[in-house]
Amino acid sequence: MKFINLCLHINILVNSMKTLGKVSHLSNKGLIIVRSKNTPAIGLPVFTEDKKRIGRVHNIFGPTKEPYISIKPQLNRKNKKPILIPKVGLPLYIPKKPIKRRGHKKRKKK
Repeated sequence: MKFINLCLHINILVNSMKTLGKVSHLSNKGLIIVRSKNTPAIGLPVFTEDKKRIGRVHNIFGPTKEPYISIKPQLNRKNKKPILIPKVGLPLYIPKKPIKRRGHKKRKKK
């Protein structure tokens, strides 16, 4: 029974999320470095397998075929420490649909 629930959970995750890559290492500045096969937009939220938010895409660098992606971790408001520090090799995900951003709307030209 647990195996069926696990399969359903993974299937739902695959349908709503897109694989970003696996954690390569952690930088000295506290950023999470991921090796990916595709380039996401800067500012997209990053999640783990169990849909816990880790942080946001901060920077993209390296070769164009398999770039490195730095993720700025989400900090706890009280003690300013990362909420979750992923282990090396942990797969990370980004949302398939782009998230609507808040802000000023563009003016219509006449």
